[in-house]
Amino acid sequence: MTVNRYTKMAYASADDMIFGKSPNPVKAGLDLEIGAGYTTPEVNYAPRPEAGETKEKLVKEYERITRDIMERMVQVGFPAVVLETEHVQQMTNNPTWGGEVANAQKAIMEDYHDEYGIKCALRHTPGDIREDRDYLQLRGEKYNTLMESFEEVASNGADLLSIETMGGKEVFDRAILRNDVPGMLFAIGCLGTMDMEYIWQDIAGIAKKNNVVAAGDTDCAQANTAMFIAGGLLDKNLAHTLAIIARAISAPRSLAAYEAGAVGPGKDCGYENTIVKSIAGVPIAQEGKTSTCAHSDVMGNLVMQCCDLWSNESVEYHGEFGGTTVQCWSESLAYDCA
Repeated sequence: MTVNRYTKMAYASADDMIFGKSPNPVKAGLDLEIGAGYTTPEVNYAPRPEAGETKEKLVKEYERITRDIMERMVQVGFPAVVLETEHVQQMTNNPTWGGEVANAQKAIMEDYHDEYGIKCALRHTPGDIREDRDYLQLRGEKYNTLMESFEEVASNGADLLSIETMGGKEVFDRAILRNDVPGMLFAIGCLGTMDMEYIWQDIAGIAKKNNVVAAGDTDCAQANTAMFIAGGLLDKNLAHTLAIIARAISAPRSLAAYEAGAVGPGKDCGYENTIVKSIAGVPIAQEGKTSTCAHSDVMGNLVMQCCDLWSNESVEYHGEFGGTTVQCWSESLAYDCA
């Protein structure tokens, strides 16, 4: 794949940037078009720890999760939904596990689409398993396993391919502890961007081969780390201005995925996605006030401003008074979008 540089903004005016509409909408999955004039809930979830003991238990857990979400969406009358499966480590380190989960999920989604007409798509996000104890093994055996994981999910039902890459993180972690802004710039802007260009050309190639969508990436590993360390108004561990600088630096890093072949929708935890959308014109996922099940932030309403998918970030699967967690949070997301 070739790398195409952006040289101008996607919008003539900031007023044209609105939620649910993108200059370059993306068709994916079962009759879903993202960024075509409406905002769609994207439900993110995690299996219970004991479900990862065997492949069979894990597949069954994701079948329950998928069925619960689709049932609630149809029950309340929502027209569309995206499911995001962020891999637990077993699914990426054992690529066939991820493939079987994707296949099982997609079969359930197809049943609901065929019977009720609900528009839907499945995003799979393999984990960046290249992290070792003290460094990132960016190339080599782990990289090959990661690409095999993408191949498995792409050929077994996943409609959207994403990842949260970690290029530059070992340098960033040292820099952020020392308030070292040049170090942060080097880690995110240089090392991270170079890694993004490399890995996303390969992911885009896998997506093209399997006729699915190379969606997008996020600087969760670095900019989100800074955001979480900065915390809220009572926290004193890191200046909020430093976290803001890290986030601003992360925008061109995440943009590199689209220069290397990704087409959107961007990944939910990329708070830099508003900047990315303004340049690339791709649809984006965002998270905010309805992701409090996963973390707190101080701008939970603001980030809704131009999202095309609205996400809860992640929630562990278990029971609540109103149903299972995925049912409760999917309904909340869908009402936000409505």
